[in-house]
Amino acid sequence: MSAGEKKVAALLAIVLVVMVGAYIVTGRSSAGPGATLAQAGGAAGGRAAGGGAAAGGQACDPAPGGAGGGGAIQEYGKAGAKLEVIAVLPVAKGCHATTEQELKKAYEAHPEQIHLTIVDLMGPEATQYKEKVGVGWTVVSINGSYQFELDGRQVRLEKAENMSYSPADIVPIIEAELKKG
Repeated sequence: MSAGEKKVAALLAIVLVVMVGAYIVTGRSSAGPGATLAQAGGAAGGRAAGGGAAAGGQACDPAPGGAGGGGAIQEYGKAGAKLEVIAVLPVAKGCHATTEQELKKAYEAHPEQIHLTIVDLMGPEATQYKEKVGVGWTVVSINGSYQFELDGRQVRLEKAENMSYSPADIVPIIEAELKKG
């Protein structure tokens, strides 16, 4: 193999690695269509960027009894409330159960000010809600945004728990959003 051919082979190897990384980061993997990064990490032995399932301290295995209703849309409050919260989570898998609990806790504290919709990422309506929030993976959208500043740090309510957010961030973010005019 000539020096030029070696350079081309090295360049192709780099491109392949970058494409596989982009494929995993966008939430697509051998774990199936619509899989989250945590699920991709579990399917790849937990070696995905950010630690995959290990980053959240839990695998994205089915929850006993299918926590949250598995596929059914959960809706709390009335449309048109001060905060419109849409959560697209792998509810039936159980790996975002803490996020789901924190969202419900925030709703229970402010039922007149929050319209909360929780959609199973694997459910039939997931595509419609992912298009509505503009994100193709696990996300919590509050009034159309999933990126917030909390205590001087950027928090993105997307992908696996304990990667770009901690479930404990949800209530303080919602409280701050409710205080806004």
